[in-house]
Amino acid sequence: MLPVFPSPVPLPLAHAHRGESIGRHWVAAACVWLSLVFAGTVHAVPQAGFGGSGNGATAAANEVTEFEGKLKGVRGNIVTVTRDDGVDCLVMFPKEADLIEFSATALPAYLRRGMLVRFSSVLGPTGMPLAPVDRIEIFAPVNPATVSGSGKDNYTPGVHSASKERRARNAPMTGKVTVVGSLLMLSPDGRLGVQAGKTPVQTMVSPQLKLEIRANNLSMAQEGETVKVSGFYQPPDDTKVQAERITVTTDRVFGETPPPAARRTRRTRKEKEAETKTEATAETPEVEAADVMEAE
Repeated sequence: MLPVFPSPVPLPLAHAHRGESIGRHWVAAACVWLSLVFAGTVHAVPQAGFGGSGNGATAAANEVTEFEGKLKGVRGNIVTVTRDDGVDCLVMFPKEADLIEFSATALPAYLRRGMLVRFSSVLGPTGMPLAPVDRIEIFAPVNPATVSGSGKDNYTPGVHSASKERRARNAPMTGKVTVVGSLLMLSPDGRLGVQAGKTPVQTMVSPQLKLEIRANNLSMAQEGETVKVSGFYQPPDDTKVQAERITVTTDRVFGETPPPAARRTRRTRKEKEAETKTEATAETPEVEAADVMEAE
């Protein structure tokens, strides 16, 4: 099992990343943040004209499709995607929640206490991590009932072993594990604290730590971002697709500080008068030259 400590003393969420430290602000009401940022996933309901893995002649007629395009809009459980050939397609959400994903890069400044995170680690014979964590995923809450197979572990708080072998009584957990829980802290010296279900876990992170957002809904996506779709359609209409997987990626970096807006300086009355006088002086010779030519 990962080294277990009492719940860490609350510290500012900070981490030395690219020579910078994170701002020292906590957001205690994590549940409020989650409800605002990550809307719940809407599950697909089969509709006429969309492909799918149904039964009978309809299923036999389905054709497989994979394409890439740009996000045009989302309404209910239908995504409008403009393919690279300029044609708009209506794509129905996959039937399982973890098969639709919004993916983005984040900086440590984006982290807040209470965010749902997961990471992988390898434990040695004594149950201690063999290496610091080099990647953390920030994810949205998903009902495990909407996820099939072992994928449920990715959304269930706790320390989950990749091994299917039964451990001896009182033996430490070893090998590859996935830690899922609520973020407690990320300190400047690289200490990571996560409440993984009933188990408080503390470990170290790598100086090259990567943070990735993995949301199983499109509430954070914006028009024009890249969409990859794989699924089925009923010929001949390949513009109505029942998706097996939808992935939206963005170039935006969450937690990045926007550049400051250019400040407009107020000119004094004397500066305005001097500018007006300069313009008038510059125009005078041209007018005089024109008058002389007309006189001649």
